[in-house]
Order: sequence, then C-alpha cells, then structure tokens
Amino acid sequence: EKYHLFDFWIGHWDVYKFGSDTLVGDSHIESIINGFGLLENYQAEGSQYAGKSLNKYNPAKEQWEQYWIDNSGLTLFLSGGISEGKMVLSDLEGGDPEKGFNKITWEKLDDHKVRQIWSISYDHGKTWSLVFDGEYRKKSVEK
Repeated sequence: EKYHLFDFWIGHWDVYKFGSDTLVGDSHIESIINGFGLLENYQAEGSQYAGKSLNKYNPAKEQWEQYWIDNSGLTLFLSGGISEGKMVLSDLEGGDPEKGFNKITWEKLDDHKVRQIWSISYDHGKTWSLVFDGEYRKKSVEK
C-alpha cells in the first residue's frame, strides 16, 4: 500500500501556473517496475527546459525518495512522505546550505488536478520562498 501513496500523480498532464490558464509545461508520470516506482518526464512550454525524476518508496527508511535531474544541470535528491494528505519531499536532511534547501509538495485536488508547490530556504527551513506553484490538469480524463 505504501508503494502506491503517490499514484494520484500518475498521468499525462498539462501544467499551468496555479490559478491561471497560463500553460507552463507538459508532464508525463508513469508507473514503472511493476508499480514500485514512478518516472516523471517534464518539458517546459516555449523553452528547451526539460527534466526527469525517479520516485520510489524506500521501505528500509520508511520514506519516499525522488531523484531529479534537468538540462540546466540541477540535481535534487528529496525524501519524505505523506503529511496532512499531501506528499511532501525535501532535502533538509542532506541538502547544500549554500545552494538552499528544497521542499516540494504535491496535493491531489478535485476535478482530476494536482497542485505542486516548490519552495527554497536559505536558513535551514525557517523561512521559505516560492520557486514554482503549478497546477497539473489531466490531458484526458477517463470516465
């Protein structure tokens, strides 16, 4: 069951700036390895920016883990789990204070949508600044 807590993110999505009709990207999240992992493929709208993440539940550490890479050279290793109904992953435990600590939250919304909020902190998580606030809308909704 813990391996499927992030399944709400599976799908092919148009990604919008939250609360608007401004399209910012395309994201395809698929279940891989017999349901034991998720693979994300992200492509920004109107630019060459692209990235991928590999996500899985680690039973030895009882946490979710994400490894993100993109074509700007950014690499993130985030970990965490479900908190108040949201998936919350961060690098507070192993991040680089000079580059900042990252926290990304995914929340399942009504109407086949997911909200993703990415924040960064330069004071070990005392305060956070918004990097990205996106709304994933399913490209096709099965009825």
